[in-house]
Amino acid sequence: MDLFVSILGLLGIIVLAVGLIWLIVNLVRKKPLRVPGIISAAGALLFIVCSFAISVIDQQQNNTTESTTYSTESTESLESSESESVKSKVYGLNEQYKNDMYGLKITQADQNFDDHGMSLVNGDIPTLKVSQQNGIQITVDYENIDSSEGFLPSIWNFKVYDDDGKTGEIINQQEGQDEVSKGHTGTTHFWVNLQKPYADTKYIEIEYGDIQFKINLNH
Repeated sequence: MDLFVSILGLLGIIVLAVGLIWLIVNLVRKKPLRVPGIISAAGALLFIVCSFAISVIDQQQNNTTESTTYSTESTESLESSESESVKSKVYGLNEQYKNDMYGLKITQADQNFDDHGMSLVNGDIPTLKVSQQNGIQITVDYENIDSSEGFLPSIWNFKVYDDDGKTGEIINQQEGQDEVSKGHTGTTHFWVNLQKPYADTKYIEIEYGDIQFKINLNH
């Protein structure tokens, strides 16, 4: 469309030039000026109309480009906001996090040790010993939502902090290590020694990648 209008505009310039030359020649020779005058006027009119048309087309294209750019930026901004919203959300006890692949839920964070936990409290191996004062048992329910591979959250992907922001020591023990297939759930337990007594700790923070949990402790 732009090319067609441009060609017409160029044709208008040519007609205008021919008409003006013819008009000047007839003026010198004292011949009738009506026909070359009409041709010159037609050429000028054609050029003006084409110039206006090109200006309108360019404006429409600019508006379309700006609209597309705004739409793209709005979409990207919305996606970014949604992503930041997921990252900034903090989950509490028994609140499940879900994405397209898996789900996680902290169902226990206290000193109600099961048999395995009690064996670690009473154990003699220093690197595997759970402190009776500072120790805590954490239970995680997990779900494979849409992963073709089996899913099991590893304890080494977790980080645990007390209410002073100090890192807890994760004991190298994990009870319940079943990788579950798509559509199935599992439960796993692990143990952490906090930097201060459990009784003096109001809450703990648990991170699994970008997922954040804040668990108030009941004493």
